[in-house]
Parts: sequence; structure tokens; C-alpha cells
Amino acid sequence: MMKKILRRGEVSTIRGLLRRHRVVSLLGPRQCGKTTLARAVFDQARGAKTYFDLENPRDAARLDDPLLAVEGLGGLVVLDEIQRLPKLYENLRVVVDRPRPPKFLILGSAAPELVRGVSESLAGRVVF
Repeated sequence: MMKKILRRGEVSTIRGLLRRHRVVSLLGPRQCGKTTLARAVFDQARGAKTYFDLENPRDAARLDDPLLAVEGLGGLVVLDEIQRLPKLYENLRVVVDRPRPPKFLILGSAAPELVRGVSESLAGRVVF
């Protein structure tokens, strides 16, 4: 049985970043614990919260029209495996620029194209 490593310091850091920034991007190689860390942040979040796992076909289908899917959400929105749906970046920019947007925690592999896509579409709105 695999033992889960508690990462209280990292959870606290991400929560602090989410208080100060509209979008926090958590990047890293596959299987390094991004989802586990995001789940811990999500579980501790108060108020409205929504989790999209883009490896789950049902969650991916919910984002067929990304703007419609996220524009009415509040609180914390986690988008896991965001590199699977690159059109999300531009839609997030629209939502993030509105008054009182949700906070987004986006997760993905540290592939250069993902970093470039997020950096270009969400310039000035995202912290890595």
C-alpha cells in the first residue's frame, strides 16, 4: 500500500498564492503529486468549489463550451490536466478579467508548449 505524503507547507503556500492571485499554475512531471496536492487544497477550501479532471471524459465533456462552463462558477475552480484542452487558456482570460472571478488552480505537465500557452494567454494573471 502506497503511503500518502502530507504536504502541509505546500498546501499553505498554494492557499496563500490563491488569496493574492486569480490563477495559480502548478506544473511538474507526471506522477510527481500535483493532483494529490491540488486535492488537498480543494478539500480545505471553504465555500464554492469545482474540480475538473480533464482525464475524466465526463469532466472533459462538461468543458465542451469552456466559457459557458466556468463563467458562472465562484470560489475555487481546479482544472487538472489542463494541457488536454488548450482552448481553455483564452477562455480563462475572459473570465478572470471580469469582476469577482473565481480563483483558478490549474495543473499540467511541465511541457514547454503548456507553459508558453498559459504564459501568453494569461500574462499578468497567473503565478507559477
